[in-house]
Amino acid sequence: MNKRLFFKMSLATLSVLALFSQSVLAEENIHFSSCKEAWANGYSDFHKGDPGYSAKLDRDHDGVACELKNAPKGAFKAKQETTTQTDTSSSTTSGWVKQDGAWYYFDGNGNPVKNAWKGSYYLKADGKMAQSEWIYDSSYQAWYYLKSDGSYAYSTWQGNYYLKSDGKMAKGEWVYDSSYQAWYYLTSDGSYAYSTWQGNYYLKSDGKMAVNEWVDGGRYYVDTTGLWKANSKVSNKGSYYSLQGKYDEIVVANKHYPMSKDYYPGENATAKAAFLKLIEQMKEEGYAISDNYSGFRSYATQAQLYQSYVNQEGQAAADRYSARPGYSEHQTGLAFDVIGTDGQLVEDAGAAQWLLDHAPDYGFVVRYPRGKESITGYMHEEWHLRYIGKEAKDIAASGLTLEEYYGFDGGDYLD
Repeated sequence: MNKRLFFKMSLATLSVLALFSQSVLAEENIHFSSCKEAWANGYSDFHKGDPGYSAKLDRDHDGVACELKNAPKGAFKAKQETTTQTDTSSSTTSGWVKQDGAWYYFDGNGNPVKNAWKGSYYLKADGKMAQSEWIYDSSYQAWYYLKSDGSYAYSTWQGNYYLKSDGKMAKGEWVYDSSYQAWYYLTSDGSYAYSTWQGNYYLKSDGKMAVNEWVDGGRYYVDTTGLWKANSKVSNKGSYYSLQGKYDEIVVANKHYPMSKDYYPGENATAKAAFLKLIEQMKEEGYAISDNYSGFRSYATQAQLYQSYVNQEGQAAADRYSARPGYSEHQTGLAFDVIGTDGQLVEDAGAAQWLLDHAPDYGFVVRYPRGKESITGYMHEEWHLRYIGKEAKDIAASGLTLEEYYGFDGGDYLD
């Protein structure tokens, strides 16, 4: 449902309606022995607490009795027009009366009922039954929407607004719409929130609360309950961040987790040895791979490289493929770029597929795969390998990025 395509009632309009609404006087004298009798008299959908409701009539015990949707064909009879008697000797007019195309309700003394409910119907200040409009009930301090047949809407949407099971418009609260199997948050003016956070929960562009997915441009992950919480797995080691993997400590470096200027681990010896074996195997299989490669970079080196890219193409473009100083995986000493004999980073389709298939055998994963930019924060790089160790095979088999596999935040920079 694209609720935004519906008519959007503004607060200003609702406020004007409130000027014409007064306290509601509940009708207490509606009693039916059966739903058949209620339907035959033009009544339906009695909510618990409403005049006419009884547990006897609410057979499915859902808080609503004599639902119109359950009425057999022909059982519901529209309110019948009553002829007004002018002869004082005749009986007093009472009940529902249709005059000039509008419905009115007259009490036992022949007086029109005003500013009051008759079952599921509302009589306005002029006595007319409300139809296809909003009314404000000051006694309940709530807005209601009266449908074209005059009955109040409930458990449904009217434009950007939600009417709860008691007919009240939801405001400043969460509601669950079973039709769409989703939670929504209704703001203080009653309209549903979208593309925003409500506490630690995220409302998507259609208003649905996100669950078990990456949100807000791929920067955060919410669990199966919709909750985002600061990742307790990632620890701040002072100069870098890490988490405990299945076998080893995993250094975490992306646009959310930087390293200090002084973090200078150098090239990891184990990772370097594994990388040299990898490129040697590629050469043996006929790939044009150079003995040269790009490995460890200090904070200062990365700062110079990044600034050169910014000068050439601008910061927005540079941020897609080059890390700002302190955020580069190369500073961990665990990242290596594969270079071809032509001196260029390897982009050959065959070599790229080989790396996807066989890099895990050497403890590496392709860190920035195609189609994952919103999660990793960088465009795909077939040549960029990150050393993980034994767990690399599990990660590759999952088809997930490190962010997805370990469950830590990714995406673009926070500033």
